[in-house]
Amino acid sequence: MQFYTRYLLTGLFASLVFLSACKKNEIPKEPVASVRMSLDSIILANDDFLGTRLSIILDNFPEGTSNSAEWRVDNPRIAEVTAEGVVWPKGAGITYVFGKLLNGKGEAKCKIIVTDGNDYKFRLVLTDKGKSDYSIGNPEAFLSKKAIERRRKQHIPIDVSDLPISREYLKAITEVGGTIVAKSKWLNTVCVNVRDQFLIDKYKALPFVKEVALVYFGKRKQNLNVPKYIDSPQSGSAGNLGTSIDYGAAALNINTVKGEALHQQGFKGAGMDIAVIDAGFIHLRDNAAFSNVHIKGAKSFVYENEDPYSIDTHGVWVTSCMAVSKPGSYVGTAPEANYWLLRTEDSATEFPVEEDYWTSAIEFADSAGVDLVNSSLTYSDGYSSLIKRYTATDMDGKTALATKAANMAFKKGIFIVNCAGNEQKWVGTPADSPSVLTTGSINSDGKQNYFTSWGMTADGRIKPDVMAMGGNAAVINSSGTTENRSGTSYASPIMCGLVACLWEANPQLTNKDLMEIIRKSADRASHPELPFGYGIADMKKAMELAKIKVGAR
Repeated sequence: MQFYTRYLLTGLFASLVFLSACKKNEIPKEPVASVRMSLDSIILANDDFLGTRLSIILDNFPEGTSNSAEWRVDNPRIAEVTAEGVVWPKGAGITYVFGKLLNGKGEAKCKIIVTDGNDYKFRLVLTDKGKSDYSIGNPEAFLSKKAIERRRKQHIPIDVSDLPISREYLKAITEVGGTIVAKSKWLNTVCVNVRDQFLIDKYKALPFVKEVALVYFGKRKQNLNVPKYIDSPQSGSAGNLGTSIDYGAAALNINTVKGEALHQQGFKGAGMDIAVIDAGFIHLRDNAAFSNVHIKGAKSFVYENEDPYSIDTHGVWVTSCMAVSKPGSYVGTAPEANYWLLRTEDSATEFPVEEDYWTSAIEFADSAGVDLVNSSLTYSDGYSSLIKRYTATDMDGKTALATKAANMAFKKGIFIVNCAGNEQKWVGTPADSPSVLTTGSINSDGKQNYFTSWGMTADGRIKPDVMAMGGNAAVINSSGTTENRSGTSYASPIMCGLVACLWEANPQLTNKDLMEIIRKSADRASHPELPFGYGIADMKKAMELAKIKVGAR
């Protein structure tokens, strides 16, 4: 038994030695060639818009083998990849990027995860407004008495363009997702703010949506629990200014276009409602210089900030040119008028959605019954490079959204004054409108300011229409003190306030009559020329022309 065990062990040992010797003599296997991506996965933030470069790594390939690859992405709506392998985020989601060797010997992939902290705004252009919830026969349900009266005085019929977009359409749009931030009953548009940019597919699928355009994108604003803005009017009164006014610092603003001729006859804008569409009116109601201004209301149309008094001094400077009534210190061109302060400009960005806000604001102004609108805002080719910009050929008086809205507002009997812009080139929207009194800037010596935009519109009209004081114009700042500023932004309200006074003096006139009269009053009316247009306005002459116009009826 012992001998048998020893024999087995000896034999087993011999077998193991033999097997071990065979393994030592095996031919080693060649390493397997493989390709892999430099990164297995990437997380990109769409709101930061930062790209990441990928490359192909070759394992166990002969020395000198090229890793040049052809790149492609599985879902180009989520990300894109350049010919050099740089991956850029496009939309929230997950996709894969593939790199295939040009020699055809392998392919690798990388997982791409895109997060998105952006908000997006889309403009939906509707085929129609749907079945209205209102009736033309009952305009009091959607227009103020003053709006109806303005139409009546100028023999303007109330028609289907005045009817709001149907609730059914708005409900269907809301159910897709996002928030409605602007809408136009005149132009059949609705603007929505969304977090998911791919909702665009669902909006396009709605049977009443004709087209969808991206009009804004930007980092999502964090909710800082800002208290809700509650508007309240300010029942100020300019008091009895008399007919001999000490304009203080504002004297040149008014005298340059002979506006004092209107005031000396007792016309200072009483009973006229003026809407100021601008960038914001920071602390205007707390500003002592505005304490006796009659403000009917204020509203912000900018989605991210609903308080018109919380931001931007531009609207303060602009409004002061018309509204302030502090004899001996500063008196504007229409100190007895009533004012609506409407914010549409998002000064932090420059996107086409501001035209949607502008359109909503002027429709609101129409419904509230305003007589005149001053807009010291223009839009040309300054939009974000990622959004289609306007060119001079778009400025034909009928193409841009804000221009279309201005044309409609004029048809409803509103008189609109808009600055020409400070870009030293063709005027933008809505200043290109034939229905807008576009105002350029001069100094007190009557010379055109270098910054004024001017030119022929694409359809052959001269712009600006007239000129007024905009170089070193006197304004009231957010501290309530006087300062001098330059820009067509100030020429515009100086003119707007005086047109209000002229209309007060001649209530029989239509807005079309006023447009003709103001142009004819200017010093180059007989031979309009660039960059002056019809020339420097003359309100004394305008009074004479208005008297003739009224007498001829």
